[in-house]
Amino acid sequence: QYGAQASPAVEDHRASMTEYWSTDHAAPTLENMMLDSNAGDMDRLERPEILSALPSLQGKKVLELGAGIGRFSGVLARKAGEVVAVDFVKSSCIENQRLNAGCNNLRVMHGDVTQLDLEPNSFDLVFSNWLLMYLTDEEVNDFAAN
Repeated sequence: QYGAQASPAVEDHRASMTEYWSTDHAAPTLENMMLDSNAGDMDRLERPEILSALPSLQGKKVLELGAGIGRFSGVLARKAGEVVAVDFVKSSCIENQRLNAGCNNLRVMHGDVTQLDLEPNSFDLVFSNWLLMYLTDEEVNDFAAN
């Protein structure tokens, strides 16, 4: 069950990810978030393709998981009725809020997606990009069930 005690391997993995993102890659930049010095080029190429796969967001409530610095948050907020963007790197949340300050329908939350406890069926769409690769198989199974 989601929220149950995680295995020691998962706890070690979460601790490792927390340390990694709070030290080595804590600076809220596109390059750090995408782990590539050519992140700007990569973003220009992949973002339109990803966004083209989404359904209409008009009036929808969207949950964005692993939002990072908000490279999708603002776009989602301009199309949706409401967006809740979650990331567990505090500096990324702050940068997301700064970059998307004009989006009154965007709420940025600092939190670990593996520990979220949100009201069931409270979102029309869950969006994520590049998140699942940072989770263990056990976390993905629990996450999907939630």
